[in-house]
Order: sequence, then C-alpha cells, then structure tokens
Amino acid sequence: MATAPTVATAQRSDRIDPTVYHIKKGGQGSALDIRDFNLWYGENQALYDNTIDVQKGMVTALIGPSGCGKSTLLRSLNRMNDLVDGLRISGQVMVDGFDIYGPGVDVIALRKRMGMVFQKPNPFAMSIYDNVTYPLRVDGVTKKSILDETVERALRSAALWDEAKDRLHTSALGMSGGQQQRLCIARGIASDPEVLLMDEPCSALDPIATAKIENLIADLRGQYTIVIVTHSMSQAARVSDNTAFMYLGRIVEYGDTGTVFTNPKVPRTNDYVTGRFG
Repeated sequence: MATAPTVATAQRSDRIDPTVYHIKKGGQGSALDIRDFNLWYGENQALYDNTIDVQKGMVTALIGPSGCGKSTLLRSLNRMNDLVDGLRISGQVMVDGFDIYGPGVDVIALRKRMGMVFQKPNPFAMSIYDNVTYPLRVDGVTKKSILDETVERALRSAALWDEAKDRLHTSALGMSGGQQQRLCIARGIASDPEVLLMDEPCSALDPIATAKIENLIADLRGQYTIVIVTHSMSQAARVSDNTAFMYLGRIVEYGDTGTVFTNPKVPRTNDYVTGRFG
C-alpha cells in the first residue's frame, strides 16, 4: 500500500482573498487553470481550496515550508496522486477547457502532455539513446529517422548533446548525477509535452550541476510551461516568472516573483521569504 504524504491541518482563517494575492505576470494565456482544488488521502485533507492559473510558456515556482503541499499539488497536475490509496478530490484542474479529473479522461494521454522530472535522477538501466526514445517507443514509434531526430532535438534542448553525442549507445548509469538529471529532462520533453513538471530537480545535485539545470530552465522558458517545486527560495527567485507560496495545504499568495519576494501582499508570505519561519 502506498503511503500518503501528510500535510498539517490548515486553519480556515488562513484563507486569503484571491483578489489580493493573484497578481502575476501574464504569459500566452492559461496552460493550467486550477479552481477550488481540494485533496484528501482518506480522512486526511492535504490541499485546501487552491485556485491558480499557470501561464503558458512561463516558469511558475511553488515554494513553502516542508509538508505544506507543494509536491502534492504538483503531482495532482498529472494525476500521479491517483496511485495513493484513499485519494479523493474536489474542484477542477482545467487544461484546454477540459477537467483532467472529469469522467472518461485518458490518464496515460494526459501524462504524455505533462512531462515529469523528479527529485533524484532516475534514468533507466539502458543506453542514453534508449532512455530518450523510450516515450516514443511506448507509443509504437519505431522509424529510426524519427527516433534519431528526437534524440538530437531532446538532448540539444537539455544542453546535453555535445556531452553525449559520442556515447549514445552506452549506459545512462555511467553519467554524472547532473548529466543524468538533464537526461531525465530530455526524456521528459522527447514526446514534446505542453507542460514540464519539476519536483525539486536540483535537490540531489552539487552547485555546478544545479547551475546547469537552472540555465536549462531558462533556455526552455517559452518553449514549455514549467512548474517547479523548490525548497530554495533563491532558486525560485532566479528561475521563475511567477511564484506561489503555500502554507498548510493552501496557496496563500501567488504573483510575479519579484513582487512575492520583495513586496508580498500577505504578512505570512513576508514572514516566510524573510526567514522568520520555514
């Protein structure tokens, strides 16, 4: 049985008027429109009344103290939480006008639209080439010219082509940790998803590898909508256009990153970004 993440019980007084905290940078329209989203694991409520519209082509960071619901919300966007027993939700997550939790939704097709990168690099025990082409092969793509083109495109997009082009058919497990994480990003974008979800992608990396991932995020901005969970406020400030601060399972403030960090509208946000708690 899977173990459900836990989030401290929120107090209703923490709810903030959405007209106050939704002051964000606009992109190319809404990629994800989350409306009054609640989530329970059995009797334990983990997310409370979350509303946020993630802008296309922009980087949105989710920040907050440990256990506040950041990863739970992120994993709700491609329904990975479905794997946890006792899941129950209310509200909506809208993509292109349809609710991803609506009846008849093809979850596998949804996840193809939502690339996922996890905390620790998780390359498959196969070659670099086969790692990148894996999503296509699952879809039945076997034409070598398409696979070759995808490998070069994805590895170039992940700033890994020059380092990997002469070793495509060697094991991905022989790469450094930072290279493996960029390979996982390449694998995540190989099928050309609309959204790239990143769950603390640098937490297991050294500063040099972290800088490369952050530069890669900057390069991918505009090509993909990126939602990143990060425990590092400095990283959120460096890489994101918009930031959502979460506390006790709810989004307390969501806005332009510069505003959230330098002129937050909610006292609790100010306390967090200035280091008074967290």
